Amino acid sequence: MGSLSQISVMDLDKATTTSVTKRSPSPQQMDTQDTMHSNTMMQLDSLPTELLLHILQFLEVRYITQVVSRVCTFFNTIAKDEATWKIRIAKRWPGQYPAIPPPQPFDWTMACIVREEESKLWANISSDTTSITCSNAHYSSVDCIKVMDRLVVSGSRDRGINIWNVDQVLEGNPKPCLKVPDAHKGWVWSFSASGPQPGGDLDLVSGSWDNTVKFWRMTSSELRETRKPVNLKVAVLATDIHETKVVAGTYDKKVILMDTREDVNKMTFFKCHTKPVLAVKITDRQIISLSEDKYLVVYDRAAGKRFKKVLIPGHSFPMSMSWYGNALHVGDKSGHLHLLDTTNDAFEIVQQYHTGHSGKITSIVHGLGSLMTASSDGDIRVFHPTRNLDLMATIKNPDCGEAAQISYNDHILAGAFSNNTVKIWARN
Repeated sequence: MGSLSQISVMDLDKATTTSVTKRSPSPQQMDTQDTMHSNTMMQLDSLPTELLLHILQFLEVRYITQVVSRVCTFFNTIAKDEATWKIRIAKRWPGQYPAIPPPQPFDWTMACIVREEESKLWANISSDTTSITCSNAHYSSVDCIKVMDRLVVSGSRDRGINIWNVDQVLEGNPKPCLKVPDAHKGWVWSFSASGPQPGGDLDLVSGSWDNTVKFWRMTSSELRETRKPVNLKVAVLATDIHETKVVAGTYDKKVILMDTREDVNKMTFFKCHTKPVLAVKITDRQIISLSEDKYLVVYDRAAGKRFKKVLIPGHSFPMSMSWYGNALHVGDKSGHLHLLDTTNDAFEIVQQYHTGHSGKITSIVHGLGSLMTASSDGDIRVFHPTRNLDLMATIKNPDCGEAAQISYNDHILAGAFSNNTVKIWARN
């Protein structure tokens, strides 16, 4: 039997469909056949690159980059060539990808891996995922949710925060592993999670209608506050975190920037809206906010002032957003999406979409492999993350009520619903 890097070229033209009588070959014939066989053995790494790439089309990208690439130098060179995966993406999923031309460098290898896995996952959602509906997850509507590693944290109008262990849920235990019934004194309305921080002990930030922003350390068995809450004296409708900086959007039209290491007296207030602030996002350079006044406002952190103000077109005000790379998607009350190009701080609206939702877009999650929207119609829609925004799947959630928010991380999708329900999908 040949090695993994050899294939046998067979002459199939001489095959017939008629039955013949087989005779044992003579020694001379056997020597001749062995010589012919050795002459027709071809090293796989000696094939033309075009033919090899065609063969590799039948293998998963992750397998090629992690296993096949180790066979020989030639395979490794092909696997490391970004053009290999850029071309594969263009052939397999036609359309402009990413939706906005990405800045350099862009990891086409990882993009191809993620797109392949996401496309397979959502095209075969019934067979490739397990979904668990956690009915009566809270005593009232669930308004915010976050996937953090193998944990899901949910917040509700019952003022409580629950933590769900995904592995336990998938094993048939649809109950939270931890309940904190009085985490706030009002509706728990917003979550934001921090990334890994050396020496940091902050995992989660929550905003509530009790006017406070709270800071939490979270495990499957504990949810404890890491510092004194910040009372903003008005309902907190949105939060986001970047490193040690937290931004909050409030009902009284303000955007408030705070540092988790400093006293509450050292906060920066921005007031550029005329109606409640519904969504906020913070980066290392900027803060952006959405409001019922139909404007998206960009603040320059270094200058400490407003940088740009963009009117979101249409008759409905914006409600949700997701910023990935240099593409910013904004969802509005009528079920439409607006795509903004943020390259070189342009923040220009370049395209608008009708998502097919019959209700308002309450939540958006955008990544390398998909773009997801949740709506008050109860549905979750999964799109290809291209300029065309082609639909991959529609996830129906009967009897769950409105989808208030979704969160997606590492093939785990969680949804918060108005009918006191939390729903979790995980790849098999």
